[in-house]
Amino acid sequence: MNLPPLFVLAPEAGIFVLRSNDAHSAPHRQWGTAILFGLEGAVTVRHASGSARGRIVVVPGDVPHVTSSRGPLASVVLDADHHRATFRALARRLPFALESSSALAQMVAVVARGKGAVARGAEQAVAGLLPTGSAPVGDGRIARLLDMLEGEEEHPLPVHAARLKLSTGHVSTLFHARVGIPLRRWLLWRRLLRSLPLMRAGGLAETAAASGFSDQAHLTRTCVRFAGYTPRQLANALASHG
Repeated sequence: MNLPPLFVLAPEAGIFVLRSNDAHSAPHRQWGTAILFGLEGAVTVRHASGSARGRIVVVPGDVPHVTSSRGPLASVVLDADHHRATFRALARRLPFALESSSALAQMVAVVARGKGAVARGAEQAVAGLLPTGSAPVGDGRIARLLDMLEGEEEHPLPVHAARLKLSTGHVSTLFHARVGIPLRRWLLWRRLLRSLPLMRAGGLAETAAASGFSDQAHLTRTCVRFAGYTPRQLANALASHG
């Protein structure tokens, strides 16, 4: 199976699908659950406490790791904000292998098509393996903050904290406790997601500026930190998908 790179975005569903050949990622920790499918052979995920190896490997959110595969690999990432139930179900777990011949066969068929409902097919394959779907954040103040940040991220944190009648320190502590990630890292993740559709047209410096990064280097560092690949690698995969 020698297929061109493929990167499919479905941000409205909080799902992203990346197909690569002979994959070797940089160390990274995505904000969401990653399900890795070895399309022809095993996938190996190395982390601080050991490794997991199999045709299907699940990487819980925010776990630093490196991925390698000698053959083609399909990665399905479920954004933690859209799939909070999945993130919570796997909290404090390390990467682990799963066996499901039906899910693997479905994923092989989905990515081989290369076009069409790739994200939907990937979501169906994953649904048979893990609990999926949204869940309330559990604190009305943080839920309100998330709504404010979606529409007015450019406002400094003290402005949002004042609206909530809380100190900035209290907001940061609450956010980390309820969402599961420090607020600053969450903001970087959201900016990265916002940048992904813009990469299709090229112009990474323009993409960085439009997404809220200080410059192209900042975008590149953030992309590698969260995704394990450079913006150029992802842009090429997006272009292959058309």
